[in-house]
Amino acid sequence: MKKILVVGEDVLCCALGEKLVAAALPSWRLAGPSIDKKGITKLTPDLTRYINQARYVQPVLCIADTDGKCAKKLLESWRPLHATEDFILRLAVTEAESWILADRQEFSAYLKVPINRVPHNTDSIADPKRLVLTLAARSGKRVFRDEMVSYTDPNKPGSGYNLHLSDFVRTRWRAQSAKTVSESLDRAMNSLSRVRERH
Repeated sequence: MKKILVVGEDVLCCALGEKLVAAALPSWRLAGPSIDKKGITKLTPDLTRYINQARYVQPVLCIADTDGKCAKKLLESWRPLHATEDFILRLAVTEAESWILADRQEFSAYLKVPINRVPHNTDSIADPKRLVLTLAARSGKRVFRDEMVSYTDPNKPGSGYNLHLSDFVRTRWRAQSAKTVSESLDRAMNSLSRVRERH
């Protein structure tokens, strides 16, 4: 069975990467546990290592956020021209939360919030994390209100933020539906489809 390694800027990027692989490469399996780099400043210095791994070992899917910057310029800066096509670097515009919100129906059902509060073009949301926090604070489930939003600052994630969003991605999030709402996610899915064609 063919394998692919998932590397993420953070735990949410890792969870999304795993689901993208399952959706686009259903006959493949993960080469090992996804690698959470715990921040972009720790990810970018190691990109050469993962590029080499993609060339000599197995394909690598690396997911990070644009954080409001130009995705094209970031890709040009981070992905060297010599990188093998099996090193797939995809950027969520503007954050992983944009892709999570893109499955509007499941997200609204999970958080128990009206679906009309989730925009149709999630890549255009200026601050997706803040929107998730706002929706979590108004959730019909107390556990989300209590654990996803900080007690001291409603603009900051609570201790259960990543836990609950990762659980949502792994159990309910649908890449095929979400890609119709997020152009950057659609491009990521297409990149993985090309890996399948090459192998």
